Order: sequence, then C-alpha cells, then structure tokens
Amino acid sequence: MRLAGKRALMIGAATGIGRAAALQFADNGASFVIADINLPAAEEAVKSMAKPDQHASALVCDVRDEASVQEAVSQAERRMGGIDTLVFFAGLQRLGHVEEFSGDDWDAVFEVNARGTFLATKHAVPVIRKAGGGSIITTSSLAGLRGAPGMTGYAAAKGAVIAYTVALAQELAPDNIRVNSVLPGWIDTPFNNPAIALMGGAEAHGEVVRRIVPLGRQGTPDEVAPIYVFLASEESRYITAKQMMVDGGMAH
Repeated sequence: MRLAGKRALMIGAATGIGRAAALQFADNGASFVIADINLPAAEEAVKSMAKPDQHASALVCDVRDEASVQEAVSQAERRMGGIDTLVFFAGLQRLGHVEEFSGDDWDAVFEVNARGTFLATKHAVPVIRKAGGGSIITTSSLAGLRGAPGMTGYAAAKGAVIAYTVALAQELAPDNIRVNSVLPGWIDTPFNNPAIALMGGAEAHGEVVRRIVPLGRQGTPDEVAPIYVFLASEESRYITAKQMMVDGGMAH
C-alpha cells in the first residue's frame, strides 16, 4: 500500500497507460478521480477498480477548455477532501512530414499535450500547496528528446512538456511540490496507431522496433505504470525535475 492516504487527480486516465496506472494506484491504496474527455470509459474504468474504503470516481474533462480543467480540479478536491497528486496523461498524436503538416494540426498537438499540461498544473498547484505539498507527474515521450521522421509537431509538443516540467519543478520546490515527467518509448497501445500507419503498418513497425529497441520489443502499459506509482510515493521524495524513461533501452 505504497500510496495509502494519497489523493490523486488523474487526467486522461480512462484508457492506455493512464488506465494501467490508475489500477496500480488503486492497488496501492490511493484515492483517485479519473478525469477524461471520454466519460463512459472513465466511469467503466473506475467501476472495475473501486475498492472498499478508497474514493474512486470519474468526471468529464476536456483539457483544451480551461473552464473544464478548472472545474475538474475543483470537483476532485471536493470529492476527496484535497489533492496531493496530479498525474497528466492526456495526449494527442498528429503526424506527417513537415511540408504536408498543417498549422491546424500543429496547434491541435500543442493544445492538448503542452497547453493541457499547463492548464492542469496551473489549477492544481494551489490545491496541492494547500495540502502541504505533493507530486505532479506529467507525461511526455521519448519523441520529445529525440524525435523521428514525420513526428515534428508531436516531438516539439512533447519536448515542450519536458522543458515545462523542469522549470515548474524549480518553481515549486519551495512549496514541497515535486514535478517529474515520464517518457514512454514504444508502448503497445492504440495511441501509437497513427505512428504505426505512418511507418507502413504493423509488420514494418515490428521490424523497426526489433532493430532500434535493445530489448527487442514494445513495452506494455503495465510496465510503465509502476513509474507513476513510484513518483507519487514517498519513496521518490528527493526526486524532482527528472525525466523517467521507460523505453526498453532506446535512450542510452
């Protein structure tokens, strides 16, 4: 029960890595609210994870809308009696070679990945400060460090998340609020389907993964989730401003 007593707002955790992390938060004793644009999926996830004596609920949140984010933070605080952990998973991929990539696609990728991270932290920070401090965990990507062909917009947005995380960690350290980012590599979730299509399909993608990932395979959401548990727990109380890569050895 590494997270007993923790109260986590988990934005974008209805599916994929976020859902796997929410399950492990539940198993480790945390109370949590899943806030997601896909409310039915969030409600189904919560129903499957709820445990006695732990608060678990779902609410709708569109990270593109500041009022929606602010309301999600406010509702989560009321439901749990406070928030000491914010975990941001919401993401969007739009891919294409730079000369074909539209300004609207560029803006959409930044709106969800970078601006969404900013809005969530902006409104959660006062609540976490009121709780006496805690942990903020953003989700970037290995693409934010090294990029890839056809991923200029996505890589730039995730790179912005990394830079923002480091700056915010320094800003909030006096408030006992730690800020770290998780950088998944190739993880087997539908979120990566656009990238797989860009690479020519599953067979071509599999060949690339076997060539560039030292462990020779994609990871699973269950293999990424424990990093979020660690960063939310007191075990990581002296860790802030870090990028935690879960990538099978790609970044070496």
